[in-house]
Amino acid sequence: MRWIIRIVIAILALIGLLILGLYITGNGYLIKGVRATYLRGEVSATFDDKTFFAQRTIKNGSSIQPLPQHSEYGAFALSNDILLMLEETEASAFIIVKNDSILYERYPLTDEAFTSNSFSMAKTVVTLMAQITHQNGTLSWNDKLTKYIPELEGEFADSVRLYHLSTMTAGLKWQEQYKNPFSTMAKAYYGKDIEGLVTGSPVHRMPGKEFEYRSGTTQLLAIALMRATGESLSDLASELLWKPLGMEGNASWHLDIEDGMELAYCCINARARDFARLGMMVKNHGRVNDVSIVDSAFIATARSPYRSPEYGWSFWISKRDNVDVGYFRGVWGQFIIPIPERDVVVVRLGKQHMEKSDGIHPDDVHRLIDFVMETL
Repeated sequence: MRWIIRIVIAILALIGLLILGLYITGNGYLIKGVRATYLRGEVSATFDDKTFFAQRTIKNGSSIQPLPQHSEYGAFALSNDILLMLEETEASAFIIVKNDSILYERYPLTDEAFTSNSFSMAKTVVTLMAQITHQNGTLSWNDKLTKYIPELEGEFADSVRLYHLSTMTAGLKWQEQYKNPFSTMAKAYYGKDIEGLVTGSPVHRMPGKEFEYRSGTTQLLAIALMRATGESLSDLASELLWKPLGMEGNASWHLDIEDGMELAYCCINARARDFARLGMMVKNHGRVNDVSIVDSAFIATARSPYRSPEYGWSFWISKRDNVDVGYFRGVWGQFIIPIPERDVVVVRLGKQHMEKSDGIHPDDVHRLIDFVMETL
C-alpha cells in the first residue's frame, strides 16, 4: 500500500513541477489551453468554448426585430449535396435569408438561441465598428497608429495607419499558426495579457506594401478604437451594431482575463440569426430599415480587393461568375456570406470546413455561393 501512496505522491509532485515550469518559462497559458481542448477531447479551440473564458456582454436593445419567415419557409429544400456537406463538416447552424426573410434554417448541434463563437468573423465586425467611428469623426482611417498606441514597437511602427490594420498590410511580426501550442496565436488565445502581447510585437516591415494575414493587426485596431472612444469593445459593439440592428439576443466577447480586454481578432459569441443580421446590413449596402449604419461606399470598398485579390478591408473575397463575393470568415468554417446580387445572406457555423482546393477559400464557401447563384 505504501508504494502506491509513494507513486501517487511522485506523480502529483511531477505534475506540480510541470505546472511550475510552465509558469516560470512564460507558458502558463498552456494550462488553460489543455483544459479547454484536450481534456474535452478536442485538439484546438471550438465553437462552444466560451465557458472557459471570462466574457463581457454585448447588450441588445429594447427594439428587437425578429426576422420574418419567407413565404417559402418550410417548403424550400436544400440539395442532397449541400445537406451531405453540412453533415460531413459538422455544421452547428445554417441559415439562408432571402429578401430579408428566413428562407431556411437548421440547427443540427445546437438550437436557435445558442451563442456560437465567431472566431475571425469578429475581424470584420471590428472593421465595421471602426468605420462607424470614422464616420462620426472620433478617429480617421488615415490616423497614425502611434497616435493611439505610442508604445508600439518596431522600426516601422510610426508608419502604420489605421487602414493598414484592416487591410492586413501593417507589416506586423506575428506567428499566425493555429495548432502549435507554443505559437503567438496560442498565447494570444489562452494568455492573460493580449494588449501587452500585441503591442510588444514589432512592426518589422514597411506597412502598405504586402498582404499578410495577421490576427494581431485587428487587436491593434481594437486597442486604438477603445482608446479613441474610452469604451470597451463590447460596449461599442452594443451601441454601434447590436442595438441599431435590432439583434434578437445579447452576445458576449471572450476576454483575456476577468474584466480584461476583448480578444478582438476573434470570439464574439452570438446567435446565428444575429450573425445573419450583420450579413443583411452588408447586403443592404450598410442600411438597416432605411437608416444608414455604415457608409455604402465603404461597404463597396471593403468588399473589393486591396493588396490581395482574395482580401479587402477584413472581408475575404471569392470571385464566382465574375462577381466578387466579400464574406466574413472564421477559422473552423464560420461564414457570413452576403450576396446582394441574389438578395441573399448565408450563415454557416460549426466545427470544421472543407479543404481549400485553391489554397485560399474553403471549398464549402464556393459550393454555397454556387448553390445560391444557381437556385436563388
